[in-house]
Amino acid sequence: MLASRFWYVVLALVLGASIFVLLLATSMYNRAGLRAMDEGLSSDSQVVSWYLKNDARERSAQLIKFALNQDIAKQLSKASAAEGKIPSDVRDKLLDALKKVNSRIPEEDAFDAVFAVDQNGRVVAHLGYEQASGMEDFELGGYPVVADALHGYIRDDTLQLDRLYRVVARPVEFDLGSMPAGAVIGARVIDQKFARTLSQRTGAAVAFYMDGASTVSAAPEGFDKSQLDQINSDLSEALLDENYVSVGRSPARTLGGNVRVVYSQLPGEAGQLGAGYVVGRLPAQVDSPLAFFKQADDKDKAQANVGLVAGAVAIAAFLGLIFSFLEHTRPINTFKNECIKLAKGEIDQLTPSKFR
Repeated sequence: MLASRFWYVVLALVLGASIFVLLLATSMYNRAGLRAMDEGLSSDSQVVSWYLKNDARERSAQLIKFALNQDIAKQLSKASAAEGKIPSDVRDKLLDALKKVNSRIPEEDAFDAVFAVDQNGRVVAHLGYEQASGMEDFELGGYPVVADALHGYIRDDTLQLDRLYRVVARPVEFDLGSMPAGAVIGARVIDQKFARTLSQRTGAAVAFYMDGASTVSAAPEGFDKSQLDQINSDLSEALLDENYVSVGRSPARTLGGNVRVVYSQLPGEAGQLGAGYVVGRLPAQVDSPLAFFKQADDKDKAQANVGLVAGAVAIAAFLGLIFSFLEHTRPINTFKNECIKLAKGEIDQLTPSKFR
């Protein structure tokens, strides 16, 4: 029985080694998946940042149509020259000019709100921002993005008002030899539509937050965007992270054990007030070696060397049967035959050495 016992030990060692390798593979797979996911999150965060900057450049180009319109420039010049209250006819004519230009902008590039401000930062006319309707003293000159535009610069920024807004501003010149007559500001609300468009174009699951809470979110197919709502319970701690405070981006963090995220500050004034965005990804990991079967698709299974596995099983089974025959079946048959011979009187006694 020595060979059989040796074979049992070999099988036990092989089984133990297989289990160890599977557990090791599970750990290595999860660690590699976590590292790849963190790199992917960093990439997603950067892509969203690039998208916001590129979107600002494209929308700034759309503002040229407003800035070069002579009717807008003329009325802004009159408003800037007016002492005290801006004449109503100037406001009305400027509003008509804004509407006319705005109607020629493609829908996908349209602004949610457009403001025309004079040299003093007063809003002479506006489109889309209904909160300011009837407010004759409404002004935007205190915002750096507007102040820069009034000094001849093209700027973009993120403002935190009643909601988050991505804004771009351009100077409007009437007399080339003097200061700009005013500026035109285009604003895009960071709403559900904005988040959905951003997610579709970047492929990232993204949520925006302000005042310590999530505002809007969107995600590609296969990702439940409601999982990003978990940031509401994590924001207070995440915003105190050393990396977030120093460079404006946090390390990857796990929320609820089922989604991993990276927080980033929004560019501009809103970012200084604590507003930002978060990108998320679902973890690619397995809980046990058996979970590999659930993760594997038909392509993975097709690449498995089934012939090698079947051959190893066949060889192991064959060796086991050989050892069993040599150390069990053959001695039993010999013993049986010797017993028959003893019963018939062909032999006088049993010889144990023959049964081994």
